[in-house]
Amino acid sequence: MEMTSPMGQGGLFLLQFITGLVIFGLMLRFLLRATHADWRHPIVTFIAKITNPLCAPINKILPLKGRWDWSAIVTAVIIQALFILLVGFLTEKDFGAVFILLASITEIMNQLLDMLFWLIIIQIVLSWVAPGYNPNTVIFDQLTSPILEPFRRIIPPIAGMDLSPIAAILTIKLVQIIAVGSITQIAQTLAG
Repeated sequence: MEMTSPMGQGGLFLLQFITGLVIFGLMLRFLLRATHADWRHPIVTFIAKITNPLCAPINKILPLKGRWDWSAIVTAVIIQALFILLVGFLTEKDFGAVFILLASITEIMNQLLDMLFWLIIIQIVLSWVAPGYNPNTVIFDQLTSPILEPFRRIIPPIAGMDLSPIAAILTIKLVQIIAVGSITQIAQTLAG
């Protein structure tokens, strides 16, 4: 099946969608653990149950310690690398091992930073729409508070307005552009 045919493009889209969904779940698992989200929350329980089978083999090598679930990151990098290998096979391109590793790491970093960006945006909107404690939206506060706290220490509220999310979003985007962009450039040089 040719990759330029509608069937080939559809298959590639489906493969990319499924891979993205699995990696999204793994990145969310990593963030939920890193931010000490309440493990009794239904969303947290769901993410843990669907990602446990994927992370179990890596957990044997990298056991869970503290708040950092490195098995989720390593599993995501492996799945992304397999996706790149499969795309290379389907498009008859030969990617080198260093390119695959760098491309996988940068994709995972980008997805993690994008997730942080959107979690902060969602938290901002929720704070306007449903201020105060809400058991259904508390998970967003649990995910974003540890990220926003260092910025809140530097930027105090002005006239009751918390401007720390703006600084956090700018920092996230700068890291994506400068740090992740630089690694991506190196990977593209290796592929080119």
